[in-house]
Formats: sequence, C-alpha cells, structure tokens
Amino acid sequence: MKEIFLSFRPEYFGPLLYGIKKYEYRKRFCDEETIAYLYLSGKSRTVVGVMELGKPIRLDITRDNYIDYPDTLKRVDKYIESKDINAIPIKSLALFRNPLSLEDIRKEIPNFMPPQMYFVLDNHLKLKQLLEQQIVCEKLFYHEHNCIYYDNLAKSVNELKKTEEYLELKNKNADGNTFPNINF
Repeated sequence: MKEIFLSFRPEYFGPLLYGIKKYEYRKRFCDEETIAYLYLSGKSRTVVGVMELGKPIRLDITRDNYIDYPDTLKRVDKYIESKDINAIPIKSLALFRNPLSLEDIRKEIPNFMPPQMYFVLDNHLKLKQLLEQQIVCEKLFYHEHNCIYYDNLAKSVNELKKTEEYLELKNKNADGNTFPNINF
C-alpha cells in the first residue's frame, strides 16, 4: 500500500476528526488504497496522525450512478465543474499521541518543505522513518465504504459543518480537553 504525506488545511479538519467527512476531494491522487500521514498546514504546521484512504472514485466517470439521488448528483456536478474529480474514501483516522511539528521535522531534516498537496514517502525515506516512529493512538472511527454514502458524497466542509451531528460534536468537544495537542 502506498504511503503519502498529505497536506490538509486546518479549517477542513473538524469534520474529518469527528468522522463526519467520509470523502476527501482532490484534482489528482494516487489510484490505489493509501496510508496518508496528515499534515495540517497554516498556523498549525503539524503532522497530527495517519489516515487510511480507499481507492479514489472518479466522479466524472461515475456521474451517471447518482441520477437516482438528485441532491448528490447536484453536488457531484459542482465538484466535477471545479475539477476536484477524485472522491477518496476516508476509511479511518488515528491521531499521534504527540503531534509532530514542522519545527521538530526540520530538526531532523533541515530545510524540509511540506508539499502543497502530497508526496509519496518512498521518495522521502528519512521523513518516512521519522513518521513511522510516532506512537499512534486507537482509530477514532472506521468507515467500511462497501457502498456509497450518498448523503455525504460531494458535500463541502461548509455543508458538513452545518449538520446537527457536527454541531453537537463540536459543542461537546468545545472545552478543548478531547484533543488538547491539536490546534485547528
């Protein structure tokens, strides 16, 4: 299974962390199941954990499969229009016991620059070794993805953040004690 270092904007992290975001969207992506070390960019600048990702679904090729689901089809068309044609199933997320900061990475790998999208770790062996040394906690969730989650497919993060489920989880975790080592 391919292992990658995946950059992710912190404002998109909440729905992923709570297991509500079931797909990641990218213009280009690996065409196989993948292990992704998740780097939060922006002010966070931290590797927070590891995700299991399924084989991408090409929305432009599978578009006709959603005709019986008009809301899903409308959302899929928006993603196709924006060229984010790969819907990558998010199977699981497990956090590192102690997130790995960009500063810590640079102590081991001077001048390290995180990618804008992702890169394959087989081409960055020192980083791969550093990431594999991290203690990984239990998986926060596991999604089978043995069928399409029509109610979730092609939903934007902004739409997910308005769901009752997200708002309840966000309020429940508002005290900051649940994930104290992560700034997002």
